[in-house]
Amino acid sequence: MVNPIRKAGCLIIGDEVLNGKILDTNSHVFAKFCFNELSIPVKKTIVCGDDCDDITNSLNTLIHDDCDFIVTSGGIGPTHDDITYESIAHAFGVECKRDQQTVDRMHSLRTEYLTTLTDRRLAAFYRMATFPVASDTVSVDKIYTDDSLWVPVVGINSQVYILPGVPQLFEKLLLGLKDSLKRRVDVDSRLKRFYVKTTTKESELAPFLADLQSSSNATYGAGSVKLGSYPHFAWGVNTISVIGDKHVSVEALRVIVADVVGNLGGEAREISVEEEETMTTTSPQK
Repeated sequence: MVNPIRKAGCLIIGDEVLNGKILDTNSHVFAKFCFNELSIPVKKTIVCGDDCDDITNSLNTLIHDDCDFIVTSGGIGPTHDDITYESIAHAFGVECKRDQQTVDRMHSLRTEYLTTLTDRRLAAFYRMATFPVASDTVSVDKIYTDDSLWVPVVGINSQVYILPGVPQLFEKLLLGLKDSLKRRVDVDSRLKRFYVKTTTKESELAPFLADLQSSSNATYGAGSVKLGSYPHFAWGVNTISVIGDKHVSVEALRVIVADVVGNLGGEAREISVEEEETMTTTSPQK
């Protein structure tokens, strides 16, 4: 029986992220995927280096924090510091072995390139097909989500999913998991979110939001309703995010939204997810 999904966790692996050489965007993509596609929260994101103990400890933190769906990003390339597969195998107490099915897919899709490699370089390439193997207590799945790619998503115990760090591949493979993951999402755990836009300054709306958060906590329990204010300086507005969990019906959440619209001033009105996304990702045209 595969466990239902209620909360997610993300482990970004790579010295290059920690030393500032690479800007991580995968955790952002993952958070949007979890909220927009699965309607579940990301409980925690951890960034760690290319170190076996660090990877193992970070993964165990997410597991022990009750994250039902965990993705890792990075560290599955051909070089000596790409140690994610072996580190996760170590975390679960299993071995790593070269997977012939993935090797065959490599040769099917990259034949011309692979024939140019020396034995040592080919062995390095095969590191990307060397995965944790199942045991009596640990299940391992290889999920090929795209016929144009040889790389699978390797899943451990239907909980931990190992993805590449290359942003385009990360997002493509993550989206390929969507349908199977949605079937596992606990319906009662799905989140709802609405947005309100206002020109009222944050310092002016803060007292009202604080009082509304306190009354919502008293009515539904702490954490069931989350109110957040997010300034869009280029647009000259603030967005209020109103999120509710399983303890808050859509109807009840809409009452809170109406309360926000009616009390904030500054031409407050509810806006769509698309309008919020536009203000987040673009600037006004002059």
